[in-house]
Amino acid sequence: MEEYRNDVPEKKGTDASFVLGILSIVFVAVCQVVGLILGIIGLNKAKDKSETGWTLSVIGIVLNAVIIAVAVIGIIILLILFNGIMNSFYYW
Repeated sequence: MEEYRNDVPEKKGTDASFVLGILSIVFVAVCQVVGLILGIIGLNKAKDKSETGWTLSVIGIVLNAVIIAVAVIGIIILLILFNGIMNSFYYW
């Protein structure tokens, strides 16, 4: 009886990068900094660009970075508006 031999090389870290990529996308809605960190870790775990984990990690990094940038810009706009409102009450 012949013994079955698997010549396909085992990709270590593929599962981890896949899971971390999915988690980085999930954390877009919850905590963007954690999602960004998980996306970067998943990107480092992925060995090449053809892996699904690499793609999910990049999507997670981009989404989290965009949400963080929008939040920072929104906070700056709110602070400017709040400062203008407070100055208008000062002159009354």
